[in-house]
Amino acid sequence: MSEVFHCPTCRAPWRGVTICPRCGSDLAALMRVAVKAWELREAARAALCAGDRPADALDLARAACQLHTTRQGQRLLALALVAARQMAEAHALMEQLFEGSGLSHDPLNL
Repeated sequence: MSEVFHCPTCRAPWRGVTICPRCGSDLAALMRVAVKAWELREAARAALCAGDRPADALDLARAACQLHTTRQGQRLLALALVAARQMAEAHALMEQLFEGSGLSHDPLNL
């Protein structure tokens, strides 16, 4: 899962600029992807908050994760899966998130 964008040419961490300071590559397209993924996550949140659009929320959250997968985006996707009553897939994603976090999903740590 990708939390931070990197320059596709030299792999330098993206610092929010349109030109890579290391190699000079144009990163404007990368910025557009980041913005579009953020917009999709915001729309998914709004659909969830509306309370009557779980399918829309799920479609939007999935689209955002396809563009740029973040831990917060995956949490939003898990919530949308629960809202859409897709419990098996939600459970599998939550298990994956817990495993990647180093935290126990057992509240008693048994």
